[in-house]
Amino acid sequence: MQNMRWLTVAISFLFVWPAPARELVVTTWNLQWFPSGSSVRTSEDKETERIRQAGAVLKSIDADIVLLQEVRDFATCHRLAKEVGSLKVAICSQFTEFGGKIGWQQIAILSKQDPVSVWSEKWKTFGTVDPPRGFAFAQFKFGTNELAVYSLHLKSNLSRNSDEREVQLNILKRELAVEQIVHHLRDTEMALGETFGAVVVGGDLNTNRDQFPSESTLQNLEQAGFRCGYEGLPTKDRVTHPGGRKYPDATFDYIYAKGMASASSPSIVTVSCSDHWPVTRTLLYK
Repeated sequence: MQNMRWLTVAISFLFVWPAPARELVVTTWNLQWFPSGSSVRTSEDKETERIRQAGAVLKSIDADIVLLQEVRDFATCHRLAKEVGSLKVAICSQFTEFGGKIGWQQIAILSKQDPVSVWSEKWKTFGTVDPPRGFAFAQFKFGTNELAVYSLHLKSNLSRNSDEREVQLNILKRELAVEQIVHHLRDTEMALGETFGAVVVGGDLNTNRDQFPSESTLQNLEQAGFRCGYEGLPTKDRVTHPGGRKYPDATFDYIYAKGMASASSPSIVTVSCSDHWPVTRTLLYK
């Protein structure tokens, strides 16, 4: 019996037992002209209270990586990160608006872990088609994976008097922007001479198949190997932008991933401090 026990121990060392999958929690949230709540600056007290409210929501979610849209600047992101306590600002964009002025709807990535590298890039112009803003990018090391993370805020659906030409132009701007993400990922991997083990593309994409069935924005990501976790869910279970006035409830906010599995369907938290609700995915990686 003694020899049998030693034989069992010896055999166990001959096998390489697979490492258990670990969890990576990612949240995306459009914070609606954060922290003022509108394009007009409000009082310092009101902005501080809004930072406190958003910080309480993010603290309760406790994500490893947070993708933000419609934040004013790096200083605002830093105040929010301090309010949460566990997060640091990896990057906040500085995209300009018409006339070269720095806009108030920037894109950011917050994280618990320091990034390996970061940058932001404005969308390229195609003829007269000029998508607004751009993307924020961060590279992280998680486990044995090199993780690439993109935070996006694509063109909205605003148009004057529901002008069909403007509607189609908005769609084209979103489609072209996502094509740039797919190309940027490929070009970055070629420049580094390696493939990222996992990639996350998330943010306010301002589209869905319910309202825009012929648009290819989401299809372009899926053809590149990404999945968002909403697959098969009815609309009522994936509302991220509650309707109002002439707009219906909508799915606008996504966390697309490849190279990682979903631990569960995306979690959506109902909040009152933004017109979008934060979306969280728990992803599994080696």
